[in-house]
Amino acid sequence: MTEEKQIQALMQNLDNDLLTRELDDLMSDMDINLDSITQKSFTKLKKERLKMKRKRIYPLVAASLIAVVGISSVYASDISNFVKSFFNQTEIYSTVAEGSAFYLESPLQLDEDSKLENVIFTEDSLEMNLTLPLTEDKLPEITVTTANGALYKPGGYGYDNDCLLLSFWNEAEQNYAFSPTKELELMIGEKSYSIHLAEGAPVVASGEINPAEQTNIDGVNVGYKKTDKGLQILTSFSDEDLKLVNIGEPTQKTVTDTFKNENGIISSGTSAMTNPLLGYDNEKNVYTYNKVKNAVGRPVTQFESQAPADQEIELKIPSLIVGYEKDFANFNVAIPELNKEKRIDREIDLKLQKIVLQSIKRTSATTAELKFGLNTGDAAEVAVRDAILYSKDVQSGDSVWQGDVCTMHISFDENLENAELNVSWPHFVVNGDWTLRIK
Repeated sequence: MTEEKQIQALMQNLDNDLLTRELDDLMSDMDINLDSITQKSFTKLKKERLKMKRKRIYPLVAASLIAVVGISSVYASDISNFVKSFFNQTEIYSTVAEGSAFYLESPLQLDEDSKLENVIFTEDSLEMNLTLPLTEDKLPEITVTTANGALYKPGGYGYDNDCLLLSFWNEAEQNYAFSPTKELELMIGEKSYSIHLAEGAPVVASGEINPAEQTNIDGVNVGYKKTDKGLQILTSFSDEDLKLVNIGEPTQKTVTDTFKNENGIISSGTSAMTNPLLGYDNEKNVYTYNKVKNAVGRPVTQFESQAPADQEIELKIPSLIVGYEKDFANFNVAIPELNKEKRIDREIDLKLQKIVLQSIKRTSATTAELKFGLNTGDAAEVAVRDAILYSKDVQSGDSVWQGDVCTMHISFDENLENAELNVSWPHFVVNGDWTLRIK
C-alpha cells in the first residue's frame, strides 16, 4: 500500500473532531483556498447523487487536500507525524508487532492429546503455545519449516501442567531473524501438521489513535485506541532498534539475573512485571486499569477497567520499560590475585544510558566480584534496569541491579587468568509520566 493510500485509509477512520483538528493544523501555514476545495468536493458529491453522512464527507475533503498539496508539505504537522510513526505496526492478539505479523485465529486440535493453542509469527519472533503431555522430562524433536525453505527450531521453552510455550530461532542463520508467512509446517517427532495463519490488522488503518499529552521525552510517542473493554496503549520510537518491554512502573525495583554454563546456558531473571495504571475522573475518583486477562502476545498493550464509559478519564502512565535485543560490548577482564582488587573504569555505552565497570576483586580461589556504576550518561529520565552480563569462560554468574549500582559475582576454575565479558540486551525504565485523556 502506498503512503498516500495509507493516509487516506487513516482519514476514513477518524471521527469528526479529530479530523477537524487535523485539517486546521495541516492548513495553518499554507496559502490554499480551503473553502474552494471544500465546495468542489461537495459539488462532486451532489453531482454523483451520493447520500453520505457528514462524518463520511470530511475524509473525502482530506483526500482532496492530500491530492492537491502533496504528502511532503501536508503531512508535516506534529499530530500527523505522530500518527505516521505507527504506520509499520500491526495488531496481533493482545499486542502490537513491527511489520508483517501472522497468528492462529483459533486453537487447532493436532491429535487426541495435543492442541496448538496459538501462534505468533513476526519479523523478530516465532512463538507458539501447545497443549502437549511429555512422557519424559525433555522435548520431542520439534521444527517449523516454511515454503521458502526456512527452518526454525526451539531456542527456549517453558512447561507447566501440559502447557508448552515455545520460542523458536533461525536454525540456519543461528539468529532470531524471521521471514513470517501464512503457511508453515509443524513437525513434532514423526508427525507433520500443516498450519494456516491469518494476517494481523495494521494499527493505523483500523481506527483512531489519540496522542498522549506531550512530555519532555524525545523520540517516544505514546497514544491509545479505545476497545470494547478498555483501551490499547500504543508506543513508537524514533530509534527503530528500541523495543517496548512493558507499560507502567516496574513492580520489582531490584533485578537479579543468573546464568550457568552447564550443558548449554541455563539462565533466569527477575520478571519485568509492572503495577496497574491509575485513571482519574473529573471528581478525582480513582480507577484501576489492568492488562486484559488471558492475554496472548508480549508485551501486552491492551488494558481494561471498570471506569464509566460516559466520563472523561485522565489515565497516567508513569513509565515505560524498553530495551534493545543486541550486543553492546565484548572485552577481556583480568582476574586479580586472591583478595586483590583491580580498578578498571571501563565505560559501556548502551545508547539510552551508560554504565561503567568500575572494578573486580577476587574473593576466593574460585570467585570474584565485579562492581558496575549505572546511569552515568546524561539522560536523567532514563535508568538502566538490567542487562545480560555473561561470560563463556566462567562456570556461573549472578548480577544484582539496584539503583545506580550493579554487583556481579562469578565462579570459575582456579587457574583462570582472563574472562571475556559480554554485555547485551539491556532494559531501561523511561520515566515520562504520560497522560492519556480518554473520552
